[in-house]
Parts: sequence; C-alpha cells; structure tokens
Amino acid sequence: MADISSDQEADLNLEHQQLSSLEESSPRNRRLYSFVGTYGGDTPNLSRVECAKQYLAKQCTTLTFLCCLNSFLDKIPILRCLKEYKIRKYLFGDIIAGITVAIMHIPQGMAYGVLTTLPPVHGLYVSFYPVIIYMIFGTCPHLSIGTFAVISLMTAQAIESVIQPSMNMIDSNQTLSSISSSGSDLLMINERISIATTLAFLVGLVQLILSFLRLGFLTVYLTEPFISGFTTGAAIHVFTSQIPYIFGLKTPRGVNGPFKLPKLYVKLIGILLRDINWISTAIGICSIIALYLAKYLNERFKSKIRIVLPCELILVIIGTVVSHFTKLSTHGVSIVGEIKRGLPLPTMPTFNHVNELISPAITIAAVSLSISISMAKMFSRKHGYKVSANQELLAYGISNVVPSFFQCYPNAGSLSRSVVQEGSGGKTVLIGGFSSIVLGSVIMALTPLFRPLPMACLAAIIIVNLKGLFFQVKDFVFYFQISLLECVSSIR
Repeated sequence: MADISSDQEADLNLEHQQLSSLEESSPRNRRLYSFVGTYGGDTPNLSRVECAKQYLAKQCTTLTFLCCLNSFLDKIPILRCLKEYKIRKYLFGDIIAGITVAIMHIPQGMAYGVLTTLPPVHGLYVSFYPVIIYMIFGTCPHLSIGTFAVISLMTAQAIESVIQPSMNMIDSNQTLSSISSSGSDLLMINERISIATTLAFLVGLVQLILSFLRLGFLTVYLTEPFISGFTTGAAIHVFTSQIPYIFGLKTPRGVNGPFKLPKLYVKLIGILLRDINWISTAIGICSIIALYLAKYLNERFKSKIRIVLPCELILVIIGTVVSHFTKLSTHGVSIVGEIKRGLPLPTMPTFNHVNELISPAITIAAVSLSISISMAKMFSRKHGYKVSANQELLAYGISNVVPSFFQCYPNAGSLSRSVVQEGSGGKTVLIGGFSSIVLGSVIMALTPLFRPLPMACLAAIIIVNLKGLFFQVKDFVFYFQISLLECVSSIR
C-alpha cells in the first residue's frame, strides 16, 4: 500500500509539473490549469438536463438584455437614427429641410400665437420646444410638430371659457405693448398664459396615459369623415376670428349660446360699416392676394424649383419694413408690439383651473393625435417606413408635458409645414434639430425687430393657410356617394 501511495504521489507531482509548464504556454492552457486546480483532474459529471438548464439560463440572460436594449431603442428612436445615420446621404437634405421649415415656423408661430389670444412670442416657443422633444421620441421624419390653426383656436376657446374678461370688447387696434402697460391687463395676460400651460400639461398627460395603456388603436375609430368635418367647421371659426384684424375692427365679446356664429357676423357687419380702417383693410387684402398667388406658383413649379419660396417670411419682412418707415401705428393700424427676447426659464404650471380644463384637454388631445397620426401614417405609406401609434402617442404626450413648463400651449402636426418638410428633401428626424437651431437663434436675437409688423399680415397668413381645410367641403359629395352614414358623420 505504501508503494501504491508513493506511485500515485509521483504521478500527481509529474502531472502538476506538466500543467505548470502548460500554464506558461498559452491562455487556453492557463484556463485548463485553473479548471483542473479547482475541480481536480476529472471534469464534473453533469446530467443532460442540468447542462440544458445552464445553457438555457445563459441564453435567456442574453435574450433579456437584448430585449431590454431593443425596447429602449424603440422608446427613444433618435438613438437608432444616430446609429444608422449616413452623413453623406442624409445631412444636406436634412439641413435644407430644417432651415426651410424654420422659415415657415416664424410667421406661422407668431400668427397662431395671436390666434390663441396670447402674445405672439408664445407661438414661437411652441415652434421650438415641442420640435426638439418630437425629434427625440417621434417616429415620422416628415411630420412637422408645432402650431396648428385648429388646435390654437380650441386653446383660445378653452381659455375664454375659464377666464373672466374685464370688458366685453377688446380693441384689436391696440398693440400688445400698450395692453401690457396697465397692471390689470398684465395680470390678464399672465392668467391666460397660466391657463394655456396648464391645458398643455393636461393634454400631454391624457396622451401619455393612452400610450402607457397601449390604446393607440383607438385612433382608428376617429374616422377620416369625422376629422374632415370637424376641422372644416373649426376652419370657419378661425376665419371668423381673423376678420377684425383684416379690417381693423374691435372684436365682439360675450357672443354665446345657439347660433353663435350668425350672431357674431351680425355684430361684425354693424361694426364694419361704422369703424372700418381702410389702411388695415388694404394691407390685409393685398397680403391675402400676394400670399395666395405665391403659394400657387410654388405648387405650380415645385417640380422645377428645388427650394420653396418662403412667401410668408417675405410678407412678414416687407410688412415690418413698410410699417416701420410709414409709422402705420399712428394711422390706427394694429401692430404686433413688443416681443420678449430670449427663451423663458422653466416654471411649474399653476394647475388653478384643472376641473374646468379636463374636458377641453381630452377633446384637444383626441383631435391633436388624430390629425398628427393620420398625417404620419400617410407619409409612412408613401415612403415605406413604419410608424407606431403607441410610440407616436408617447412622443405627442411628452412634447406637450415638457414644453408646458416653458410657457407653451398645446401643439399638433401641421399639414402645410409637413408637406414642405417632405418636399425639401429631408430624410430623418434630425430635421427638427436643424429647424430648432434656426428658430432658437431668432428667438434669442431677432424677435424685437418684428415690433412694427401689422396684425393684418398675420391674419392673412392664417386665412391663406386655411385653404386646404376649406377645400375639404368637396369631400361631402364623395362621402355621400360612399355612404349616407359617412356623409352625416362628416357634417356632424
């Protein structure tokens, strides 16, 4: 026995010497030596079931990590965009599209800011902050988020339903700077801003809840005839709200109840016959004609001219220069007035009127997501990429909640800007980043230059951009030929 033990000990010493020499030869041999040192010379005997369990556990860990990573990339699509971005192929087109859309944002932002009964600079804020948020979370590179006429009107109606105006008539011939001169009017403007930001937060909250519950499929039930009829009716109200600015009139207040629109027109006609401002009327009508012709020429020759003529910005520049040198404000023409320079600091919405704003917030959220998603799906079908309704809901919700801390009111996709964004050659969501750079520069440095801009020019921009919504009236005959029920839903 002693001889056997000594022989075994000699064999073990020899094996140890061999493994020591192998350890120094290669990393693979070092791993082998470590294994032998831990478990002994014989490999552990595992059953096939145990081996399968270990293999599946390792694979499940890998799959879980990959699933989490993929889900994270799906929730923040810009990360995937940056990973797959081809600079030579996409960069030039994205820059051109971003600059072109930013040029449209400037006049439309100011015009729709006034339509919301807020100072025009807040329309520029809505054209800046939500665009950045959507660039990060959105999935449609051709959708232009920001101000939109119908949503601006609905926001104005929500504000008016909450606020208690101190007078029945507001003189549209006053500049915003003169309005802000008295303490009570300044408080009124601050109250309107507070209501608008609270409304934006609630709208975004509704959209986020729909996203987390994965209820994006509900947009299917908001049919095209319903949306078409709703937006056409809203366009008529938007057009009516701009008539006083075209003719330099006072805007009647306190007209409510059934047949509100006919009553409002009766009052407007009475004021028009008595107080029309002919200079403002000439500016408004000439601006409408010039804009309409310029947009027609843009559409007519878009196949031959790569860059779209920025007719709205040209109108704003000409109107500002002419008003500055001719002192139009001294002739009773309403002008924009002082515009704050710079971006606002983040402030918490006040949430003072949540109960009154819940109902309009749900309505605005539904209309906003229906219009935006329908446009996103239209572009996705045309260009062959996928748009996730739930991810879009998440993007819309965040683009309303976060900007509400920066004095923004609710936003939505704009068809006119989206068509230009698509036609300008943009391919990725980074268009929004380049657009925001241009717009941020304007807000930080150039906004005071727009002080002499006549309000009639902004009203003309709004009215001309309603053309597409008015032409939806033709759809009534089309829906009637398809189904009487669809026809009724379009005019309800």
